[in-house]
Amino acid sequence: MPRLIGAVQSVTAVSQDAVTTTFNSTGPLTTAQYTTSLQYLVIAGGGGGGGHPSSPTFTVGTRGSASSIAGTPITTLTTVGGGGGDTGAFSPNPGQQPGGSGGGGGRNVVGAGTTNQGFPGGDGARAGSVGTDLCGGGGGAGSAGQDYQTSPVKSGNGGNGVANNITGSNVTRSGGGGSSTYYFGDIAVGTGGPGGGGNGGNASNTVSAGTANTGSGGGGWADNITNFQNFGAGGGAGGYRTSAPGQTSGGGASAESVLTVVGSTEYTITVGGGGAGATNAGAGGSGVVITKQPAVSITLASSVWDIRTVFRLIVEDDWV
Repeated sequence: MPRLIGAVQSVTAVSQDAVTTTFNSTGPLTTAQYTTSLQYLVIAGGGGGGGHPSSPTFTVGTRGSASSIAGTPITTLTTVGGGGGDTGAFSPNPGQQPGGSGGGGGRNVVGAGTTNQGFPGGDGARAGSVGTDLCGGGGGAGSAGQDYQTSPVKSGNGGNGVANNITGSNVTRSGGGGSSTYYFGDIAVGTGGPGGGGNGGNASNTVSAGTANTGSGGGGWADNITNFQNFGAGGGAGGYRTSAPGQTSGGGASAESVLTVVGSTEYTITVGGGGAGATNAGAGGSGVVITKQPAVSITLASSVWDIRTVFRLIVEDDWV
């Protein structure tokens, strides 16, 4: 007659609270014991604003640095730093303008954004085509930077950031930087995009940097060093990716899949810095990484029969 093999197994209900962690700088994340999935918001550093220093050796803003999550068994998840704002008198083009979101345009082509992370910068224009030198705002995670404006005449605003509620509060981050131009006098500057973008500046307006830990672009700068080609386009916002349910990634993309992770395991969180602005221009805002380990409720047994043992006992008629 079949008989029961082994002692009766004890069963225990286990719960683990949700854990949300904000990284404003690079550091380790150790998952809780029963964590198997990870939600995230990863924003790279924003690009610096462009400008026109008296010795034009580096007038385009510097691209921001990448932010990332890395560790086994995931494939490293990374974002692209925001593009630097363009300028009027820089040749050759240094190639800093493309990024997570692109830097605004001045003399050169606007910076392109990265698919599913951000939008491009706004267009600039030379006086030969519109009557005055003008430049575009830096791109944001939520919309493109504003093109130059002719009615009224002004430089472009930074693009919008994107709101996210992974922390429980709805916070907008990753706005583009506003731009500035001087053409025989100060011209109305562009404002930073919602989400921390810096304002453009000139002798009549104070320039500002992108807000720290939002990945926002810095404001561009222009003054009366020269009447021509004096652009200071806004920096682009850092690349923006999220897997928080119901939220939106940069560039108009949907939320991504959550990461599959292992409990009680260390992961490397890298937070990108903001790019430097040209002389007198605003620097990009540093990035941020926010992770959420969802609450867990599971049932544990004290031990588990392996399948080979179960099969052998069934064959021997010793399993019930």
